[in-house]
Amino acid sequence: MNSQAQDAPGAFFSGFQAAVNFCQIDGDAASGFNKFGYTVGTSVGQSLGKGWSYETGISLSERGSRRPFDPDLPATAAFHYQFRTVDIPVFLGKSVNQKLSVGAGFRTTLLISAKETEGIHLHLKEDVRKTGLLACAKVGYVLDKQWQLQAEYQYGLVSIMKQGGGSLWFPTGAYHHCISAGCLFVLSSGQR
Repeated sequence: MNSQAQDAPGAFFSGFQAAVNFCQIDGDAASGFNKFGYTVGTSVGQSLGKGWSYETGISLSERGSRRPFDPDLPATAAFHYQFRTVDIPVFLGKSVNQKLSVGAGFRTTLLISAKETEGIHLHLKEDVRKTGLLACAKVGYVLDKQWQLQAEYQYGLVSIMKQGGGSLWFPTGAYHHCISAGCLFVLSSGQR
């Protein structure tokens, strides 16, 4: 969300964003946001007036989960899941003041790759859904006319694993759970 563009109704804003994702998958029997990923992309939005705006865009993201080998628990399998997706976010935002904005919305995801790099998960790409949906909440803080810090919380609304197959690895489903921190470089702001 871009606090600077929300004063004039109908004003457009756009920019490039980059963020580091701190990820886990709820349901994989490993805990902690210990899988690092990324989100890079572009966004565009429009002021709706009275501090409200909407925003959408397209981005490339990597999320996943990781459990390293533990010599104290050698029977516990190590794994490192990497899921790369194309995301299309849709947010509704509100300026709190000239510097701070908050927003909520959804990210639809399209899987482009699924890898397991430390353990064994046969047919991982076939076991994973090709599309997904994440609920998101975010906050933005304006540094100057071109830079904004952003933090986003994401949680999967549907399991990333296909249901009905009775997956041995994820019998109850598996859900992306991610905290993202990064910046937005504003290309244009306030144009109608």
